[in-house]
Amino acid sequence: MEPLDKLKNDWKKNGGKYPKFSEKEIYAMLHKGSSSIVKWILIISILEFIFWIGLSFLMKDSQGSQRINNMHIDYITIPMTILSYGIIIYFAVVFYLNYKKINATDNAKTLMVNILKTRKAVSNYIFINLAYMMIGSLLILVLFFYYDPSLINALHQSEENGDTMKFYLVYFGLTILLLGVFIFIVWLLYKLIYGTLLKRLKRNYNELKKLDF
Repeated sequence: MEPLDKLKNDWKKNGGKYPKFSEKEIYAMLHKGSSSIVKWILIISILEFIFWIGLSFLMKDSQGSQRINNMHIDYITIPMTILSYGIIIYFAVVFYLNYKKINATDNAKTLMVNILKTRKAVSNYIFINLAYMMIGSLLILVLFFYYDPSLINALHQSEENGDTMKFYLVYFGLTILLLGVFIFIVWLLYKLIYGTLLKRLKRNYNELKKLDF
């Protein structure tokens, strides 16, 4: 619980026995809390970057990775990998700069502006990451039809049996379903982690609007 929230709860429980705090003191609490929240956003983005790198190393010998490697499409997969890491690094830098700005802010209006910028940056980060995952996965899916020998053979077999439409429906249907479940799970995690922090930032922003400097 934020210090300001604890103060309000204690104030209600004790019938206002505690001394009143000045607007500058309340601002200091909000400033400290906002700075802490943005710092956690930065830390989580760095941990996410480390997680995806670690996962890529763990999955490099998996069957799916081997199939992609055997297709010899490095000219596509390498730029995609660089782009995915670039997205995280770019926003990590943005979060760091926002943290520095909020940490150095000395007035309420500027702090409110920086809070809004941070919330917008986090929202953009979530949207761009999810969009990249979806587009990248669909691109790899299409490339399998052109370069994966086992899938090409299965497609030819279905054509000989007259089940081409069924093959496409099953393959694309299952793949899109699994992709949708994966994207939904990632979205839930983002919503849980980043969404919680964004709500706290929004609460601080609303408290700042009540102050009169």
